[in-house]
Amino acid sequence: MATKRSAGKQPDGAEALDRAMAELWTSISSADVLSAEMQASSLIALPLLTGGAGAEYELLAAALISAAEARGHEPEGAAFLRLVMALGPRTVKRQASEALANFTGDGIYPPEWVNGIGKPAPGQAYRGRDTFGDHEAILVTFSYGDAEHALLVSLDLAELPTVISVSLITDVPRVLKFFEDGGDLIERLEPIALSEARRRIEGPLTQAGQDLDYEIETSTLLALPLAQSRARRLPSPEPGPAVTFTAADRAAAVDDFLRSPEAVSAGHQDVARFWAQALTGYSSRVADEAPAQAGRHKLSAAVLVYVASTFTLSAAEIDGMRPAVAAWARWAARRQGLTEASTETLLTHLATALDNFQAAYDDPANVVARGYVRDIATADADAAWLADCRARRELAAPLPENRDPDDAAVDPASPGGRAVLSTSEFGPCDLGGADTDEFLAAARRVAEELWHDDPPATWQAGRSLLAKGHDPHDVIHLLAESRSR
Repeated sequence: MATKRSAGKQPDGAEALDRAMAELWTSISSADVLSAEMQASSLIALPLLTGGAGAEYELLAAALISAAEARGHEPEGAAFLRLVMALGPRTVKRQASEALANFTGDGIYPPEWVNGIGKPAPGQAYRGRDTFGDHEAILVTFSYGDAEHALLVSLDLAELPTVISVSLITDVPRVLKFFEDGGDLIERLEPIALSEARRRIEGPLTQAGQDLDYEIETSTLLALPLAQSRARRLPSPEPGPAVTFTAADRAAAVDDFLRSPEAVSAGHQDVARFWAQALTGYSSRVADEAPAQAGRHKLSAAVLVYVASTFTLSAAEIDGMRPAVAAWARWAARRQGLTEASTETLLTHLATALDNFQAAYDDPANVVARGYVRDIATADADAAWLADCRARRELAAPLPENRDPDDAAVDPASPGGRAVLSTSEFGPCDLGGADTDEFLAAARRVAEELWHDDPPATWQAGRSLLAKGHDPHDVIHLLAESRSR
């Protein structure tokens, strides 16, 4: 699973920029499309090393355009701008396009080879998983003419599919042989449709690098723009209903467990049912994941993250946790077809998680987190729905680390508590002469609408603003401002 990112391990931005620029000009001069793309990707991704704020991309765009203009309006500078346009985010792409228009206006055009930038032919896609379904590797081959390369994306499936690493590989036969010979993490790769590969990697690649709480290797961050471009080269998934598992599927799995031989050792039936519902719900939180997926890291995440931060447990549920969870894990392992040795490995990892559960449950951060969903967190609730509810309510009432320290103990679950938080956060806002009381009333109203999801349009608008890069404070401010006009 991903760990906290250590900012101290990141290279100096100026040094990285100079080094990447030197290598890029060499690639451009030799008309090496793939090398030029890889070097341009490293340049464009530099803001991700420090969080990827919009202002950093503005500065990057200015620096890249200055670098192109420093070439004296040569074709190589125009080629460089075409690379930036092909791989950069919207802000960078727009400024590079304007700069290229100045080049062409002066009669300076990029060389013909740039027409192939970002347009390799997709070849074959492969997918492999580890024994427990905790990790997944997606390998997709591409080619420029006879020169083949591959994109390898490694995903952590313990929580939501999350990018662990990204590699662009030029020795495709070697990497295929590596997987063919077998490894400790990923089993043999099996062919999948190119559209299926896109479905599995496009979302995680888009999200990668956006959460500073997770450490991603620098090499992966620098490869992200090119990896995202390669994913877009793949055909879109076929239209039609996606594979989904419903509440009825989860309920059937729980009933199957309760009738199984393993349930005999699960303890009191009501307690066993609670834990079976919670674990089954978590294991199928991803739309195409069938209920009752038991992996080493998935079980740890289910117990130490999902349950600890979601459910307010009774004494009986805590006391009966060990036999109920162990029984469910043995049943799920048999259902998945795990070998006896793999099942024992699974149970060994589970024992460690259970040993650490009480500390996780008592962690102040998890105590606070449970308060956000206490009124809706039933054991059989849809885990993805609960996650969306939590995100919505955390927008309505910020977590303690994002509040004024004097408000750290305020209970967000009460209307009065939410009113205190709204007043504290938005009272000092510069309103440009607008009525303060009217604005604060609007901010409190927005918070209540978000908390209760009534009307749903408020959360839809808030989610849209978040996706555009606005921080939570600005989202509430903008929504309240529109109500108080």
